[in-house]
Amino acid sequence: MVSENAEDYLACIYDLTRAEGAVKTTAIAAKLDLTPASVTEMTQKLAAEGYLNYEKYRGVTLTAKGRKVAERIKRRHRLLERFLVDIVGMKKEQSHDEAMKLEHNVSDGTVERLSQIMNYPTVCPDGDPIPPSETPAEHDPDLSIPLDEMGDGDEGKITHLSCEDSAKIKRLISMGFVPGRRVRLEEKVPMGGPVLVQMEELKVALSRDYASKVMVRKCP
Repeated sequence: MVSENAEDYLACIYDLTRAEGAVKTTAIAAKLDLTPASVTEMTQKLAAEGYLNYEKYRGVTLTAKGRKVAERIKRRHRLLERFLVDIVGMKKEQSHDEAMKLEHNVSDGTVERLSQIMNYPTVCPDGDPIPPSETPAEHDPDLSIPLDEMGDGDEGKITHLSCEDSAKIKRLISMGFVPGRRVRLEEKVPMGGPVLVQMEELKVALSRDYASKVMVRKCP
C-alpha cells in the first residue's frame, strides 16, 4: 500500500513530467517545499520499489506502476476540485488546498459517485484533464433516458445528472435525485405540468425541465 507521502511525490512528478520530461530532484524539492536531500532519499526509495525510473544526471520518470498511482490521486484531486467549485460553491482559488486535504481520505468508490453526480467531467476548474477511471463507467448512456420520458408507472435507477448548470445540479441533489437511487414515475400532469415521482417513501413533484436532467435506466 502506497503511503500518503509517496502519493504526493508521485502526483508531483506526474505534474512536472508533463512539462519537463525527466524531472530533477531540485524541481521536486521546489514544488513540494522540501530539501533536495530529503527528496533524493525518497525518490531513491520509490525507484527501488518500482514506482520511478532514475537516470543519472537527467532525473526521474514514472514507471507504469508509478503512473497508475499518480493518475489515481490526480483523478481524485481534480474531481474533488470540480465538486467543491461546482456543487459546494467554493472559489476556485480555495479548492486546490481543500482538495489536498481530502484526496487521501476518500475512497475510489466515493470519487466515482461524485463523478456520476457531475455527469463525468473531463477537466478540473483550471482546465487540466481529469485522468480516466481505472474501471469503466457502470452506466451506458445509450441505455439511459430522461426521467420525463418514462411512462406512468415505470420504474428505474438514476444513472447520472445530465446538466451543466451547477445550481440545477445542487437543487436536484437536495431533492434526493442522486445516482443509484430507484425512482418510480407515478404520473405526468397534463399540459406541461410536473411529473410526480416516488422515491422510497417520498413523493416529489418535479418540473419537466428538471426531470429532463435526471437520466434513468428503466428496470425490466
